[in-house]
Amino acid sequence: MKKIALFAGIGISLFALAGCSNQKRVVGSKGDQYTVNKDVQKVDNDSSEKEYEPYTITLNLERSGAGQNMEETFTSAPKRVVADGDQMVDFFLDLGLEDHIAGFTRGSCLDTVNDFPARDKLNKILPDGQNLNKASKEQILSLNADFMIGWDSLFSDDNFSVDWCLKNNIIPYFPYSCSDKATMEDVYKDYDTLGHIFGVSDLAEQRVQVMKNTIEEVKNTLGEDVYKNPVSVFVYDSGEDAPFTACQGIPGDMIKLAGGISIFNDIDKGWATPSWEEVVARDPDVILILDYDHDTEAKKKFLETNEFTKNLRAVKEGRIYSASCSDMQGSAGSANAVKLMANEFYPDKFK
Repeated sequence: MKKIALFAGIGISLFALAGCSNQKRVVGSKGDQYTVNKDVQKVDNDSSEKEYEPYTITLNLERSGAGQNMEETFTSAPKRVVADGDQMVDFFLDLGLEDHIAGFTRGSCLDTVNDFPARDKLNKILPDGQNLNKASKEQILSLNADFMIGWDSLFSDDNFSVDWCLKNNIIPYFPYSCSDKATMEDVYKDYDTLGHIFGVSDLAEQRVQVMKNTIEEVKNTLGEDVYKNPVSVFVYDSGEDAPFTACQGIPGDMIKLAGGISIFNDIDKGWATPSWEEVVARDPDVILILDYDHDTEAKKKFLETNEFTKNLRAVKEGRIYSASCSDMQGSAGSANAVKLMANEFYPDKFK
């Protein structure tokens, strides 16, 4: 998949603290170093007012080149978020935090499950389909961002390094759900973490419970026998010379919850680029196309005419389905995407 990263900024001054083996910082609205201030803030999550409770997170940024985990303590919510792509934006829109978004990029992956009207009113930094790696540091600084969310590649030395972010009082956030070993539990963890950081933990808990209820409904509908004998699934994200496909991580877990298993589940990564010959050898029961921008039909036509895939059982039997690329990365629409996939894989179970 085209990995997208960054969340539209939420305002809060960020101040560096001392570091031991892990770097530790406290961030708050008063600018006090080495102290934890309790600033009272209004929280709009179906309750009246709440006192902001300081919250500490450990950022796992080793994959981005930071070299170590980093500890951050928030004493007030960020106010100017920069978000890279629809997947990241959806977290904030689902938590009613659109006013915190200083800027965002619309990814190629459109969310087909959640229709958030507020998205159209947000400040778009770059043209559709371009991620923040295309933005300049000057563009980001002009937004007065204090929080960025996205894939780990966004925070590499080639883009907006962790050191650069911290030097400019921007907290980098790499969602747990984006790791190669992620499951739906990590989506819930992102909701819980963002809920605490932005003072909407009650609403985050409600959103998570709704997702858990949806997954439980799917499990009860499919039954144990389905999970013992799942359908084999080839996920077609993109690529003509060789397919870019989902293996493990959040997409792999979502497919398993829907009663399937990726034909490349043996690859110890979230995403990989095997060969077409390997796809043919594994001859999947179904094909799942990841829809980027209503491009399912074009990809389907390619699979139906490509010399390697045109004779696959799934193609001949017409068992080609689609899912939103954004939802399959782990976000607001993931639980509903599991239900939609289960409906496609086992239509007789949902009559």
